[in-house]
Amino acid sequence: MNAPAPDRAVEAGRGALFIGFAKAYFMVSGFLQRWLLTHLVGPAEYGAFSLVNNNVSTVNNTVVQGTIQAVSKFTSEDDTRADAVKAAGLRMQALLGTAVGLGFFLAAPLLAEFTHAPGHVTWFRLVAAIPLIYAFYSVFVGSANGLRRFHVQAGFDIAFSTMKTILLLGGAVAGRAMGHPVTGAFLGFIAAALLILIVAALVMKLPRSGDVFSMKRLMTFMGGVVLYTLLINVALNYDLMLLRRFAGAATAAVQADTLAGNYEALRNVALLPYQALLVITFVIFPLVSRSTFAEDQEATRAYIRQTLRYALIIGTAMAVVLAARPAALLAILYPKSYGQGAAALPVLAGAIVGLALLSVAGSIINASGRPRVAVGLVATTVLAGSIAAVVLIPSSEPGAPMLLRTATATACGIAVGLTLAMVYLHRKFGAGPPLPTVARVAVATALAVGVGRLLPSGGKLLGLVALAVVGLVFAASLALLREFGATDLAKLKKIVRRR
Repeated sequence: MNAPAPDRAVEAGRGALFIGFAKAYFMVSGFLQRWLLTHLVGPAEYGAFSLVNNNVSTVNNTVVQGTIQAVSKFTSEDDTRADAVKAAGLRMQALLGTAVGLGFFLAAPLLAEFTHAPGHVTWFRLVAAIPLIYAFYSVFVGSANGLRRFHVQAGFDIAFSTMKTILLLGGAVAGRAMGHPVTGAFLGFIAAALLILIVAALVMKLPRSGDVFSMKRLMTFMGGVVLYTLLINVALNYDLMLLRRFAGAATAAVQADTLAGNYEALRNVALLPYQALLVITFVIFPLVSRSTFAEDQEATRAYIRQTLRYALIIGTAMAVVLAARPAALLAILYPKSYGQGAAALPVLAGAIVGLALLSVAGSIINASGRPRVAVGLVATTVLAGSIAAVVLIPSSEPGAPMLLRTATATACGIAVGLTLAMVYLHRKFGAGPPLPTVARVAVATALAVGVGRLLPSGGKLLGLVALAVVGLVFAASLALLREFGATDLAKLKKIVRRR
């Protein structure tokens, strides 16, 4: 806990490399799952799958992230009680996981009714098994994270990503042969979750220590974190639910599912920066938890400044490439039937980068022991976005205009929440993203987007060339503006150098 700052920085960097690789693999494999699925089923079936999957993912991600952070926090504060914390986590999930799975099963008709999709009740019930499995799996991941065994955590991510890709797509293919591709895909998902639970239990092992850690203490902390993670995952997925609800009220079920499928295709692309930056929350959480526990204000400020700096640069770089030529990108990735919402992609990509920064800020605030603040920030984001959606979406015509207005409503909510989060970090810790970095990133973004719009349009090859040029212009602009210097290179060398 009293290790010098340079050692902690190297530990953070090496952890970022391990988990960063795993998250990159997770991101690529997850995108591959969804991309291949769009080629196996039509937009309507894909929209139905996405609606149910996003709802259960909201619950899954809440259980996983909340449990990981709770178990990690109390493990990282004192490594000797790792087994006791793990045992408390498993006892907790025997109650919580069962309650969550049963609750989702019973809520299936209500979810289907809210989204005007009564034909999807069976799928909502089927996937209720997944949160129960994830509840136990996340205890083992949280223990690995708290012990800074980032390589083990990375291994879990890679193994699960591989199994889920194979089994979900295999299930979809087998189900399609029987006329039920969506059901087959969900059965494959459930099988992958069961397998990774067994692997995690074997690697991290069941608790053997006789020490007892208070389950109540774990649940008390997790209560605030769970509410926060629930809201952040609602913020990730509520726009699709609202779109399906309003589209279902305005048009036939198949057309509404088709719109949902087109919007989810946009989200698959726009969410890439968020998924890439998720690694930062896993690495920064135990480090800020330790620095605030030790009342090391200087280390905490340094973590916040540098974390937000790199998150802003990486997230914006990805969003600029994704949004500069949206029609060309969608034509490269998907069949023509999924290209309806090209105009909405730049808006949605920018919004998701803001949500990624909000998520990083929320993780920092949670790690400092103030989950209620993080909850308030994300609740405000969802509320503002929902109000904007109610105002904008119903009055739009089903089709491309409805997709654009859905993305715009999402962006409005995120802008409100992110602004409030940055104000809080500055007032509480005296830290935030460096203003010179913000200015340089803004200039680089303007230059890259401007060049992208001037490049000639054409087939898929020209589209790929245009995306590459946009990325190079953004990187070159930051280099010319001297955003990266000798200090950054020295840190990178120190991180990757073997002792």
